[in-house]
Amino acid sequence: MKQVKENSLIIYALVAFYGLLVLRSAWVSDDAIITFRVVENFLAGYGLGYNPFVRVQAFTHPLWMFCISFAYWVERLFIPSMPNALFYITSLLSVLISVLAVYFLLTRISKPNMLSLVLSTLTLSLSTSFIDYSTSGLENPLTHLLLVLFIVIYFAESPNLLLLSFVSSLIMLNRIDAFALVAPALLYAWWMSPLRKNNLIKIMIGFIPIVLWELFSLIYFGFLVPNTAFAKLSTGISDGALILQGFDYLLNSINWDPILFFTVGLAGVTLYFEKNWKQIFLFAGILLYVAYVVKIGGDFMAGRFLTAPLLIATAILSSQLVGKRMQLANFGILVLLGVFSLRSPLWSSNMVLYLPEYPISDRNDVSDQRLHYFGNERKGQFNSFIENGFRDVEDEKLGSRFAGSEWQFTGYQQVSIADALGKPGYGKGPNVYMIDNYALSDPILARLPAISYWYPGHFRREIPEGYIETLESGENQIADSNLALYYSKLQVLITGPIWDWNRITEIWKFNTGQYDYLLDLYNTEMSN
Repeated sequence: MKQVKENSLIIYALVAFYGLLVLRSAWVSDDAIITFRVVENFLAGYGLGYNPFVRVQAFTHPLWMFCISFAYWVERLFIPSMPNALFYITSLLSVLISVLAVYFLLTRISKPNMLSLVLSTLTLSLSTSFIDYSTSGLENPLTHLLLVLFIVIYFAESPNLLLLSFVSSLIMLNRIDAFALVAPALLYAWWMSPLRKNNLIKIMIGFIPIVLWELFSLIYFGFLVPNTAFAKLSTGISDGALILQGFDYLLNSINWDPILFFTVGLAGVTLYFEKNWKQIFLFAGILLYVAYVVKIGGDFMAGRFLTAPLLIATAILSSQLVGKRMQLANFGILVLLGVFSLRSPLWSSNMVLYLPEYPISDRNDVSDQRLHYFGNERKGQFNSFIENGFRDVEDEKLGSRFAGSEWQFTGYQQVSIADALGKPGYGKGPNVYMIDNYALSDPILARLPAISYWYPGHFRREIPEGYIETLESGENQIADSNLALYYSKLQVLITGPIWDWNRITEIWKFNTGQYDYLLDLYNTEMSN
């Protein structure tokens, strides 16, 4: 009983240490503010799009978006005029979920001895990437919590496949490509289970949440994947160039966050010498996911896509690495890499202030986004640069122009073009149609090839002649006849009545590639 009480005190102290580091480093990225505008539109009744009443999915994390929406809706009931509410609500939600994930890791997965508990906490607390993306306003904290829940169920002697598949579907609902992290483990759990046929039915039932979302997405947005997938995967950039950039992304993390790759590597070495097939298949998810990250060219946010592999590797080590000598050696290396690194979460926030030449981006444009915001003294620790929402100011004006379900589009008051889509679009209000050069929220640009110069994770497009005039007037003025026809068909999907039969048939044609020839003709003309 005394040992249990001592362990509980140690766990609370370690969780508090991690929580304080996260709170100290809390921030919101510009990409998260894209979701903020969607949340504002959703709760104001303007739809689930970045631009009101235009059904384009500009967010990649439906479950996280709905969590923020619910928390924001509750806040509006009690404090309707709170300034910068979304910023603070999202930050608080991120901190709470992150702390809960680490608590479950220590209490449900780690070996119940002090050294194992300390090692697990230090690994995550001294990782620059993990601390950075324990907030940021993006979906990482919820992914971390769902992964911990998955591992808890998976590590059971006889995993409950219904629960395991249900959590897997939530992971996909939070970010669909994160399924690669758990797919091998889920397959192994099913294969090793008795009565595979019956258990396959359980797995199918568990996947109902993601199936329902995909059905909704197809009907509401017209596509199974978000618009960001078209913007980032349909670029025309060669696979070789993307893979090279993906390896640069990994090298950046090796340099800026060495604990991350040390931990993943140690987990792999440990499983090589101490065979445990259940954990080997869990580790295979790390390899599959990292290979995917390399293939898509990584991202411009240093370490963002690598926090989940770190968490899984930490879970493997916390339950598998039990030799005291190995644990002590691991502790020494963690201290060496984590404490003495200039980018350590213990003091990296102050580096820009004391070292003016301290690099925020590397030579491949992979950047330390949190440090970028902390480096500006005006933004401070809680970089509260978000203006008040446009919900109350613009509701009446928008409602009068878009009254009823059979509204007639007559053009926007203003069309604005931006590179960083988050903050610029959030403050302008719903009557301004925002176009981003990287096509994250624009359905026509996302389907055009990127220009030769591109940014990791963001691929710039040229705006077609007549497109801005089309948005301003509400009449199709796109100069190229092929692209104009494609746009007119696309408009049926994104602005037409949802249950119109013509729209249903157009959804089928788009998703079976029957209009791709129009894009091919346009691209051929542009290349000539």
